[in-house]
Amino acid sequence: MTVHLTAAEQIRELVEAERERFGVPGCAVVVVKDGEVVLAEGFGKRDVDADLPVTADTLFPIGSSTKTFTAAVLATLVDEGKLDFDAPVSSYLPGFALQDPIATQLLSVRDCLSHRSGLPRHDLLWYAGDGTLTRDEVIAALPHLPPTQPFRQAWQYNNLLYLTAGHLAGRLVGGTFEDAVRDRVLTPLGMTRTNFSVVETQADDNHAKPYVRNVGERIAKQVAFASLDLAGPAGNINSSVNELVAWLKTLLAESVDGREPLLSPAVLAELRTPAWPVVPLFDEGIARNVGYGLGLVIEEYRGKRIAHHGGNIDGFSSQVLTVPEEGIGVAVLTNLHATFLRDALPYLVLDVLDGVERVDHGATFHARMSALLEAMDNAKKSGAARSKPLGAVRPFTDYVGEYAHPGYGTVTVGGGADRLTFGYHNLPEGRLEHRHLEVFDAVVHVSGDDSRFPAQFTHDLEGDVDGFLVKLEQSLPPLRFERLHSAAHLTDGFLDEVAGSYAFGAVKAVISRRGDKELLAAVAGGSPVTLVPKGGRTFSLDGAPVEFTEDGRLVTPMGDFLRA
Repeated sequence: MTVHLTAAEQIRELVEAERERFGVPGCAVVVVKDGEVVLAEGFGKRDVDADLPVTADTLFPIGSSTKTFTAAVLATLVDEGKLDFDAPVSSYLPGFALQDPIATQLLSVRDCLSHRSGLPRHDLLWYAGDGTLTRDEVIAALPHLPPTQPFRQAWQYNNLLYLTAGHLAGRLVGGTFEDAVRDRVLTPLGMTRTNFSVVETQADDNHAKPYVRNVGERIAKQVAFASLDLAGPAGNINSSVNELVAWLKTLLAESVDGREPLLSPAVLAELRTPAWPVVPLFDEGIARNVGYGLGLVIEEYRGKRIAHHGGNIDGFSSQVLTVPEEGIGVAVLTNLHATFLRDALPYLVLDVLDGVERVDHGATFHARMSALLEAMDNAKKSGAARSKPLGAVRPFTDYVGEYAHPGYGTVTVGGGADRLTFGYHNLPEGRLEHRHLEVFDAVVHVSGDDSRFPAQFTHDLEGDVDGFLVKLEQSLPPLRFERLHSAAHLTDGFLDEVAGSYAFGAVKAVISRRGDKELLAAVAGGSPVTLVPKGGRTFSLDGAPVEFTEDGRLVTPMGDFLRA
């Protein structure tokens, strides 16, 4: 006797089998079709140690699946005539700028939402800056972040410009990005537990814990929650599959609780219209990539147009997908970092709902994920293997100090004779591992693994350490951080002591004060130049070392100037 399983039963079996294949501690899945919920359930554990199950009400961070909410809110503002997708961002945010002057003039909200600014990710700024920077400060840093492509000449994923666009949405409604989404989406849809903070999520009795599993590890390990408050419009929403039912119906232009659809056909058309073609990471053989719309990836799968956006953040992965022409919506929330389970399941669900021959997408995506993780692990190992047997060129203590980049801000190097550390915004304290000469690996432990950034200290013509180069973006040359020299020792007494006139034969030098901590030098009647403190009584004058001695001399490469 043949037993015919319902669609929900088939999906339930698939989810459990694939969850085991991918080694995911827990996940939640919701499927809607033609306005009805086919399945909304939890699978596995939301907390492995406490043996707590995932339910349909378990809260998960959805990561970059937030971007669709951001685009939708901005589209409603366009619908109401409060925003023009194609007007320059600078016309709404005075002072807004990018490093590329053409992009500064022309960059629009549509460019922000479709990743065509020319900027690469520059993700370390928002990831490390959470809790120490404001969104206004991040936007002010944009002119100092170099692009890797000309404006509107390539598609490059960028969270910082989603932050910018969402921040603008908040300004236009007279509040914050969170206010705009809450008032225009969450409250009308009754999504009362959906929130914008992992702190609020952790206060809820039913939330998932984050897990990672690195190459060669059999068991996933729990890691810390990552706060996304700063980069909110790019990925700070937390929700459950029960609450996402209303959002899926909204993306399908369907009624929620008998109300008119929240998003108009014009708004949905804007989101689903490809603004840029996107080349997939893999030769899919599964879905043909069409392009990136506004907060949505557009694909063709078995003759159907689908729209989706996934999310990855420390310990969590998500996918929210719709098939508008068939009234199908699928959301997958998992508590494992960067798992391809979130990608495989929606295609498997579509095959079940359409009653077509099932393709083993799980095997395909699992093989891809394994290959990608192995490649990343090999890349880390090969970096260490390339180190040359060349010793350090100076004592490690020479490197201790602060270094600054106009966009990324300040890095603090600490330590002593045999160990160097570094601190950057809210990142855990990292370490500098010596490779050879003045080259180090800046290593910081995040998401259960070590992230490495090659770094090289530099020195001036006098041999003094004056900065370091660090490769934060693979597609960019290393960025330069200039050494900062403390002016704390420049007391009123010292400044008054050294200020005055000096003479070297007929050549005169005038040293004067400006403000509380600054000295200026005017040599041979020239314009005053700032003296850069280099420690103690030593300064740099246009790159040349000068020193004020205790017996009243000004020692320079030209000779000793005597106090007049």
